[in-house]
Amino acid sequence: MTITRRTLLKTAAASGTLMSLARPGLASGAVWDMADEYGAQALSGKASRFFLAELEKKVGDALTITYQGGGALGYKSVDHFDAVQDGAVQCAVTLVTQLGGIDPFFNLSSLPFIASSPEEAYLLWKAAREEYAKIFEDNGMVLLWAMPNPPSGIHARAPITTAEALKGLRIRTYDVNGTETMMAAGAAPLQVAWSDLIPQLSTGGIDAVLTSADGGMQLSIWDYVSDFTELNYAMGLFMCHVNKDAFDALPEDVQAGLRDVVDACDAQNWKEMVESIQVAYTAMNDNGMAITLDDDVPGAVFDHLKAAGAKVRDAWVAQTGPRAEATLARFEELKQAAG
Repeated sequence: MTITRRTLLKTAAASGTLMSLARPGLASGAVWDMADEYGAQALSGKASRFFLAELEKKVGDALTITYQGGGALGYKSVDHFDAVQDGAVQCAVTLVTQLGGIDPFFNLSSLPFIASSPEEAYLLWKAAREEYAKIFEDNGMVLLWAMPNPPSGIHARAPITTAEALKGLRIRTYDVNGTETMMAAGAAPLQVAWSDLIPQLSTGGIDAVLTSADGGMQLSIWDYVSDFTELNYAMGLFMCHVNKDAFDALPEDVQAGLRDVVDACDAQNWKEMVESIQVAYTAMNDNGMAITLDDDVPGAVFDHLKAAGAKVRDAWVAQTGPRAEATLARFEELKQAAG
């Protein structure tokens, strides 16, 4: 018998079911686990806590979800799609830019410079939500809410104020879009999972990190680099998705409760993201990091990066087809309506 990752996930799902049935004192309602590669203090963890608090107000102990942050269940974001689909875990909050190998549509939120503000990132989510939900539904899952990453910039040992500063830069990227953009810009990117970042930084495997200011703060990145350059590069999305069989097994009022908290979660998550930017800047300043704001980055640097990113965007549209074109058209309509 060949042992595959899917076989292991199915085995874990069966084991998890048996363990849940064996636990005493849980007859009052369903018991789920919620996987998160990132920690409780990261934005995904804060979003999860808000979700669970709002859900408890709606359903009480009819559904108990245990947050398992910091990869406690052994899954990274790239594993979550299979794990939730197969029932190895009932619920996950996932950085969906890790799922581009499953469906290229998941790379939308990390297309470089497509959304230039948190407000535009929200409109992009609204424009794409129906298509995201369809992908999850077609694969036995239910999509609930999203949490945006703050805008990505570059943490390095010097500010990125010239195109030359990118040449040969060994920079961590978090998905294929970032990897291809940085490569086209002349850097030497390496796609690294969040949980593997500190070892790479501490051993000199990478010299720079493409992530948000909040991400840098969570890493105490000032222990490894001295500068952050604000680029407003992209705002990748985390999404909360649940196993559809587990969802359908819940009483109708509990299912309704899960759906009823979605809008409140989205609103809170965007508010939390915006507030996190200044919190992170303050922490970096307090720890001796220099911050170069986007207004102080020469236009030539943005022109260079946008030219590199345009190739990535064009390739994404070609790969994703009519779904991409329709979503980007809806995004433009929403932007125009918003004024």
